[in-house]
Amino acid sequence: MQPKPIWFGHCRTGGRFYLKADEILPGINILGAGADGLAAVLAVACNDSGLRTLVLDFTGRMAHKLYGSFDVKSLGYFLYDSQLMEERASLHAELAASAYTMSLNLNFEQEGFLNSAIQYIGLEQGLASPASLSDRLTATGEFRGHTADELKGKLGALRSLNLAGETGVVKEMMAHSCVASFGEAESHQAAEVAVMLLLAKVLAIGASGGELPDVMIVNEANRVFSNLPLTRHTNRLLTNLLTAEMSRVFVAEVGYGLDHHILDTSPVRILSSALSNEVSGGKSSVGGLYHPQHIGRAGSVLSTLLLTPNMFVLQDSARGYEEVFIPRIVAQPEPKPVPEPQPKKSDAGLVKRILETFASYDNATRGSVVGFLSGEDPAEEVQKTIDKLQADACLIVIGKDVKTDSPLQTFRLTEKGYSLLRSLR
Repeated sequence: MQPKPIWFGHCRTGGRFYLKADEILPGINILGAGADGLAAVLAVACNDSGLRTLVLDFTGRMAHKLYGSFDVKSLGYFLYDSQLMEERASLHAELAASAYTMSLNLNFEQEGFLNSAIQYIGLEQGLASPASLSDRLTATGEFRGHTADELKGKLGALRSLNLAGETGVVKEMMAHSCVASFGEAESHQAAEVAVMLLLAKVLAIGASGGELPDVMIVNEANRVFSNLPLTRHTNRLLTNLLTAEMSRVFVAEVGYGLDHHILDTSPVRILSSALSNEVSGGKSSVGGLYHPQHIGRAGSVLSTLLLTPNMFVLQDSARGYEEVFIPRIVAQPEPKPVPEPQPKKSDAGLVKRILETFASYDNATRGSVVGFLSGEDPAEEVQKTIDKLQADACLIVIGKDVKTDSPLQTFRLTEKGYSLLRSLR
């Protein structure tokens, strides 16, 4: 079934302004003041036309505008599943390593360290959380030197990322129009990492045969995909994202700082009135250092019309098309807080059995303990509890008595873990 035309607003000269689904497929950049509000209008319009739309809301502002029209999920709901290596673990590990590299501005050597560590974790379908990666880098003797120590320090700053959440929820979010809100993250850096990890999960699901959303909207894209001077040897996540079979909409309230690869690969661009007037007057260029001004075939500036504050201009460089429009008004319900799911209380009995098992057997691995205890408790709950204990520093990965080429993670109890076990007896 073909989606209906996307009713985006009203033309300057009168009549409704529509976009076709194939016109937004290559991607859209929405730049300038008011971009978040326009992105919310686009999200509603895409959903009304029958397109499954996934919104990655960095700040949480769009979640309040779309609450009632979209299914809104907060960070604590999907973060755990975003870090779980399940779909095509080898590819997912590469994408997750690239996600950390982009958000933490790591160098190529540090990306290699992370890729190696996450590949080990992926073999057991484990969790590529900052705590797990830090333990893995510390336990093995292959990651040494100043570069590794710097990487461990950056991962240590991310331990605020809560491991609460469910499994299998990212695929469910992709099946219908949904907003993933990152507004509850404790810092901008934590939010940037969380956005990138969710993108890596979405792309891994798509690569394993899952159905990608029809449209993905990322707001505050200049924070997530910043135009950094560091030249990277590779960027697997960005390459996979820009070649994925879905429409990509990158939103930035400012006209600079967005990665030039995104600017150069999106033929459709929507500028706010203020930004368009600046470009028309020759005062600035969209994209800053890497992008020239919009120059027509004859060498003249395309937009010479001064726009009023309620107007936007759409420019399609592939078709040589330009249209000034006023966004449609979308009815919004009363603002409500984004619901935060309450974490489930830990099963003290399961925690005790896990700690006793790791304390009783030498070289016990995550997989062996999950298999051993899954007769009494669901394997999913055992895995989540082990990950939570590791994040709380009750369990730690060790390399003693394990072959250096072993792909398995061996755990032991820390002093905090032994104290917890004594309190449960």
